[in-house]
Amino acid sequence: MAIAMVVDNPHGSEELYERVRELIGLERPAGGMCHLAGPRPEGGWRVIDVFDSEDDAKRFVQERVLPAIEAVGAELPPPPRFWHVYNCLT
Repeated sequence: MAIAMVVDNPHGSEELYERVRELIGLERPAGGMCHLAGPRPEGGWRVIDVFDSEDDAKRFVQERVLPAIEAVGAELPPPPRFWHVYNCLT
């Protein structure tokens, strides 16, 4: 069953997202199905990813996202939240 992962970063921004994304690269991560990113209504930045499994999502965060965040010197965001996806149209 697919898993959605959301990261709500109250300190995030488009500029920070682009710096991190440049280091992560544009290739689809293993198990990645869908990626969304944009400003939160209350400020900051939100990223939502859909993966084949929670293991795939956690591996992507550990191996690619966290090192990229640290490389740009940014504050780590709050931990991601996960939930099962019933339907995902892409």
